Amino acid sequence: MAQFVLALHTSPNAAQPAHYRSLLALRFAQAAVTAGHRISQVFFYQSAVLHGHAAAAQDIATQWQAFAQQHHIPLVLCHTVAATEYQLEQLAEGYSNGGLTEFATAAAAADKVVQF
Repeated sequence: MAQFVLALHTSPNAAQPAHYRSLLALRFAQAAVTAGHRISQVFFYQSAVLHGHAAAAQDIATQWQAFAQQHHIPLVLCHTVAATEYQLEQLAEGYSNGGLTEFATAAAAADKVVQF
């Protein structure tokens, strides 16, 4: 079976036109795990870092938390974007800060990288 790294680039905010990509990514991840594949990391970049905003309890963000906890998948936010663009200091449970180095390392070890 394959090892995946997922990269999300869109906001979880339902008011944003591209928010459906987060739901699509979650459904992809669920199907991949059900099929026996492994997801080594979900990396949140650009406005997707808002998934990890502790004060914004958005449904899709909490679905990611539950899925990741159940399957022991790290949810990694790009720290630079989170801090400089969105001033995120406190993260929701299950999300951690990382960087492009962590993403690149995980991507290099993965069989496939899928971007949403």
